[in-house]
Amino acid sequence: MNEENQSLTENDTFSLTTLPEGKKAVGGGWVYNIKKNSDGSNRFNARFVTKGFSQTKGVDYEETFSPTANLASVRILTQKVVQDVKTAYLHAPIDEEIYTEQPEGFETESSEKNKLVYRLGKSLHGLKQSGRTWNQTLHDYLSSCGFRQNPADNCVYSREIESEKVIILVWVDALLIAANNEKVLSDVKEMLSSKFTMKDLGKLNHFVGIDFLQEEECIKMSQKTYVENILKRFHMRH
Repeated sequence: MNEENQSLTENDTFSLTTLPEGKKAVGGGWVYNIKKNSDGSNRFNARFVTKGFSQTKGVDYEETFSPTANLASVRILTQKVVQDVKTAYLHAPIDEEIYTEQPEGFETESSEKNKLVYRLGKSLHGLKQSGRTWNQTLHDYLSSCGFRQNPADNCVYSREIESEKVIILVWVDALLIAANNEKVLSDVKEMLSSKFTMKDLGKLNHFVGIDFLQEEECIKMSQKTYVENILKRFHMRH
């Protein structure tokens, strides 16, 4: 929770203010989750999220669509590395005037003891438009770095400069990166890290619920871990 609150502050996600007359604050709260590392091990995280179901279309948001990569593209890029954009949504500016409650446990009052709220300058998990604003932010940056969006799959980007080739597949905040040599791969990682807070998850072992086992002559894909976790969740394991 401390790490999440620090990320909110470091990314200039909000400014503290009193709620203007006639405005309503979108509710907020903590969500706790267990995510998977690329090797299938667990990592725990806490997210401060907004209650997007209380947003009003035309007031708090407009368009919400954001693309998701085709699984065929994922299969093509299996011999690659995985990068995760830490707190991705917090990098994406929003245009709407949105207020939300402060995170429980991290509340601040005004000097007059008046209740303060966050006026959001960046997206948060839970907002209806967050997926779209993050995707647009990443698209704009990749485009500015010379990457071209694949017309057959809008979540695949490629760049070719002389003999250097690199392909990036986007799955929300997870990126699969393929390059034709280690230097190009290192340069792309550095490029992404200069803009976003990145986490290197290493070679592809686990991605979007799929386990990848790389052997000399083939790559095996299964959902064994995913199925076992479902059985465990519903107490169906023997």
